[in-house]
Amino acid sequence: MGRVLTPGAAASDDDDDSKTSWPEVVGWQMLDASGKITSDRPDLSPAFYTDTDPLPTNYDPKRVIIIVHAVSGVVVKTPVVG
Repeated sequence: MGRVLTPGAAASDDDDDSKTSWPEVVGWQMLDASGKITSDRPDLSPAFYTDTDPLPTNYDPKRVIIIVHAVSGVVVKTPVVG
C-alpha cells in the first residue's frame, strides 16, 4: 500500500521545484549540503561563503547562498536562494 495523493499534490516538500531554502542541511558538510540542494533544484548554482566573508548585496534567482564555518566547512546558516 502507498500514500494516496490528490491530483497536483507533491509527495513531499523535497519534490517542490519552487523550494527556496534548506534548513535541513544546517550542520552538514558543505559538499553534502550542495549535493542535496542541487538534487532538489538542479536549476540553481551553489555559492559558498565562509561565516567571515562579506555576502553579496545583489539578488540572483539562480544562486543559492551557502554559508559555512571558515575552518570546518560545516553549514552554519540556512541556505537560501538569492
